[in-house]
Amino acid sequence: MAINVPNPGIYQGVLGQHCVDLRNALQELLDDSAYITAMGGASFLTASMGLSSADATVIMNTVGAVTPQNSVVQSLQAWIASTAPIWGGQ
Repeated sequence: MAINVPNPGIYQGVLGQHCVDLRNALQELLDDSAYITAMGGASFLTASMGLSSADATVIMNTVGAVTPQNSVVQSLQAWIASTAPIWGGQ
């Protein structure tokens, strides 16, 4: 017999919230990437923000790669959309 079994409704709510949190975090990264790109990319990060070239490169390789055309982003968005029944599509 299983012990510490969570309430099904609460558990589904928690899973749904995790999916919504992931969706929101992905959107924030897309927004960050669009902002950095619009401001000039690595040049903006080094000249205007004062980051080192190495730090700007790291940011551009991570956040700068988060674009709507990125296949990983598209896969994540498709997966998140498939989870809508859990979180009600909010």
